[in-house]
Amino acid sequence: MKVQLAVNGSEVSADVEDRLLLVHFLRDVAGLTATNVGCDTTSCGACTVLLDGESVKSCTVLAAQAGGHEVTTVEGLASDGEMHPVQRAFHTRHALQCGFCTPGMVMAIVSLLRGEPAPHRGAGTRRPGRQPVPLHGLPQHRRGRPRRSAGAGPRGEGPGSVRVIPSSFTYRRADSAAEALDLAAEYGEDAKYLAGGHSLLPLMKLRLAAPGVLIDLGGLRDLSYITDHGPHIAIGALTRHHDIEHSELLGSQLPLLAHAAGQVGDPQVRHRGTIGGSVAHADPASDLPAVLLALDATLVASGPGGGREIPVAEFFRGFFETALEPGELLTEIRVPKPAPGSRGWSFQKFTQRAIDWAIVGVAVQGGNVALGNMGPVPLRAAAVEAALAGGAPPAEAAMHAADGTSPGLDIRASSGYREHLARVLVSRALAQATSGS
Repeated sequence: MKVQLAVNGSEVSADVEDRLLLVHFLRDVAGLTATNVGCDTTSCGACTVLLDGESVKSCTVLAAQAGGHEVTTVEGLASDGEMHPVQRAFHTRHALQCGFCTPGMVMAIVSLLRGEPAPHRGAGTRRPGRQPVPLHGLPQHRRGRPRRSAGAGPRGEGPGSVRVIPSSFTYRRADSAAEALDLAAEYGEDAKYLAGGHSLLPLMKLRLAAPGVLIDLGGLRDLSYITDHGPHIAIGALTRHHDIEHSELLGSQLPLLAHAAGQVGDPQVRHRGTIGGSVAHADPASDLPAVLLALDATLVASGPGGGREIPVAEFFRGFFETALEPGELLTEIRVPKPAPGSRGWSFQKFTQRAIDWAIVGVAVQGGNVALGNMGPVPLRAAAVEAALAGGAPPAEAAMHAADGTSPGLDIRASSGYREHLARVLVSRALAQATSGS
């Protein structure tokens, strides 16, 4: 397929494989090799670039998804032969270590210092008013470097190395929800919807998922919104974590949701990830499913038979399994506003690193307590809620946090440790919620 995008102020186009990742497009097609491939699983950030002014991890963005958009790499930061102030600070302060991850660090800081751009989910060509960014003229990163064919096989970046890329698939971009449903009906069980891609693409790169067709939903602007409907707030399924985090409406009416969205991954992930993608992916360690469970949300799905509402308590069926029927598309999340006496809230999670999935997560809204990563699905801490309803003090009620759960055992924690964490985190969450903080 033909992909065209603006890179550092210049148009770059090429015929590439549907599965080509943006990082490899930049390195092999544009000849910009300062953007490095590190972990290849969205963790390290060595591949960070700016996409329409926002930091993203280019190892988890398809080149096709970036088509029609504007990309800035570290080579494009210099102006009139002078390094960007962030680059200069890294150089003068010797903040380089080995230097492999430095370009990604620089781009992440540049994004932070520029401030958060206005929320958008544009899928068209470059918007007017953007100024081209001149190329950084480091000799080893000049555009004249020899380029490998973008259609070449998955060769690595060095002797004996192998790229971590998805198996072959057909890429289709939907321009409306109706078209997405039509495409899903056309390709059947071989198709998978693609939202932000930060959950699905890593699985595909590890060959744990291999859909034959990806239906890109990134251009569906009509599914990105946050609107007040009186007793509830409606959130489009393609609303990004970043937009939820910074929504004034959610900050005043549903602060638990706004706060939790700001704890998802890192800024690069929040610039791409969507609430609908997170919920439909149904990872029990994810933050927002447990939060929506504590908030008694209702999910709206559209499919060949029309639309239907699904209570969040009935949505999660098992590990990576939901109540969505084949071909159905999650379109909206409806969250009721908390009653005046139930506005105390808290979100707690325990991780090894800030960007990691929760080893255990807890969301509290009033008397509702939900747990993440304490079983194959997010679940309500029914024993804790019953104890609270019966008048037990929060600390005493929290001792029942692990009752009725089935936490797993993995490299990060044993089942017993997760049970202990659940009791500790629920106690903290209830204390915070009842204190009104």
